[in-house]
Amino acid sequence: MTAVQPVRSEVRRAAVQDRSAIAAVLAAAFHADPVFEWVLPDPARRAAVLPRFFALTVDALAHHDDTWTTGRPVLGAALWVPSGQPAVPEDEAAGFGAALVEVAGRDGERMLEVVALLDEHHPADPHEYLWFLGVTPQAQGRGIGSALMGPVFDRADPAGEPAYLEATSARSKALYERHGFVAQAPISVPGGPPIWPMWRRSVS
Repeated sequence: MTAVQPVRSEVRRAAVQDRSAIAAVLAAAFHADPVFEWVLPDPARRAAVLPRFFALTVDALAHHDDTWTTGRPVLGAALWVPSGQPAVPEDEAAGFGAALVEVAGRDGERMLEVVALLDEHHPADPHEYLWFLGVTPQAQGRGIGSALMGPVFDRADPAGEPAYLEATSARSKALYERHGFVAQAPISVPGGPPIWPMWRRSVS
C-alpha cells in the first residue's frame, strides 16, 4: 500500500493546547538521535528527560507564535525562530539554560557542552532558524517533515530570507538537503557526534 502524503492544509500554526502533544512527539522523534544519545546515554533516563526538555523548549518559543504542527492528532512539529529575533529573550536566557541543565540532571554537563557549541557557531546574520523538527516514528516517511517546513519557506522565499539549522543526524541532513539546505563542515564537542550547520538560501 502506498503511504498517503499529507497535504499542506493539514499543517497549521500550533495552539496553546497543542504544547504537551508537541513535546511528546518531539521526545519520541529524538529518542534515537545521535546527539541526544550522547547527552543522555541511558535510554530509560532519556525517555524520561526528553518530554520535559521539549516541554521547556516549546514553552520558551511560544511567544514567537512560529511553531507549526499537523492536524489532530499531532504527528510532528517544527519549532522556528523568526528572522532577526533571539530564540529566547536575553533576560530569560540564563533561566532557560539553568532549567535545561536541571532537567538533564547528572547529564547536565554534556547538555551544556552542546548548547555552548551551538551558541559559539550560531551565525550573526539574520535568518529563519529551525530549532527543532520532528515527526513521531510511526508517521515518518510520509512527507510530514517536508510539509512542516512549507509555511516558513512560503514567507522566507519572497522576502529573500535565508534559513539556518543544525542537523544532528545523517538522516535529517539528507532530508534538509532535499529542500535546498547546504551543509557546512561538521562541528562537535570532544567525544560527541557530528552536527552539521546548514544554510538554505531563499528560492525566488
